[in-house]
Parts: sequence; structure tokens; C-alpha cells
Amino acid sequence: MGTLQRRVRGCLTGVRAEPFGWDSDEMTALETYLAGRAAGLPVETPAVRP
Repeated sequence: MGTLQRRVRGCLTGVRAEPFGWDSDEMTALETYLAGRAAGLPVETPAVRP
């Protein structure tokens, strides 16, 4: 698992868009929006083998 910022930057880079700065207002607004949309949803993570 990675941070939300790393995931967003990876998506922006994948579509060849200019990524937001790490502490930019745009990144903060996007993180706040996505966190609000995900509120109350269960966390899904990949399985971990012992």
C-alpha cells in the first residue's frame, strides 16, 4: 500500500499530466474530496502471506 498522494501522482503521471506539487492546494483539495467520498467504506488491502 502507498500513500494517497503517491497513488494520485502515479495516476497523473500515467496519463502524462503534470503532477501536482506534494504540498500544493490542488493536492490538498483532491485528498480532502477523495477522503470524504471514502468515509465509511471498508478498507481493502492486498492479502499478506505469512
